[in-house]
Amino acid sequence: MPVKKTLGKTSTADKKLSLNKRNAKSFLKNYFSKSFFTKKNLIIIGILFLVLVFWLLRKYYIVATVNGQPVSRFELNSRLNSQFSDSVLDQLINERLILGAARQEGIFITADEIESRVKKIEENLGGKMSLNEALSMQGLDTTTFRRQLELQLSIEKLFDKQTSVSSTDIEKYLENNKELSSEATDPAKLRSEVEGFIKQQKVSELYEEWFNKIRKDAKIEKNI
Repeated sequence: MPVKKTLGKTSTADKKLSLNKRNAKSFLKNYFSKSFFTKKNLIIIGILFLVLVFWLLRKYYIVATVNGQPVSRFELNSRLNSQFSDSVLDQLINERLILGAARQEGIFITADEIESRVKKIEENLGGKMSLNEALSMQGLDTTTFRRQLELQLSIEKLFDKQTSVSSTDIEKYLENNKELSSEATDPAKLRSEVEGFIKQQKVSELYEEWFNKIRKDAKIEKNI
């Protein structure tokens, strides 16, 4: 019998402890739901969150500060759009016209062809500066430079058959520029460079007339 009484007391104590735990949890839940998650506190939390996000992204929204005064990315973009949007759009339109015309003729420039031209340009720099340095001086990045090479190669292929260079053309050019021959250490290389230069001149002359015509005939609608 004493054992049974002891078990009964223990069971009652356990029940009281369990009840107290539930009461404590209920109290804490009600306390925080009533005292912490109020409308005022939620507004404060929202403001703090926005401040934190702005602080983390400040370099994206603020492009510069001048004596503590910020220059926003929105202001920069607005100014850029108003000053350069027309010229950039015209450039994009011209690119579409050139590449479109080239593709109609079955001309597609490969990555290998662009890379080959890049290496040739690097060789022409003669180690005096790196290609990246040369591009930086002209305000170009690698992506823009490669896109220009694609356009240039497309134009060259468009007029390749119409711009052949004869030995007579080369001799005539060297005759009119005798200082080139006197300074050259490799006559064969000089003739190759002269041939390339004359070819570029012929391409430029044909390209200007051709492009003016396709631009005039193209159906172009600007929405800015």
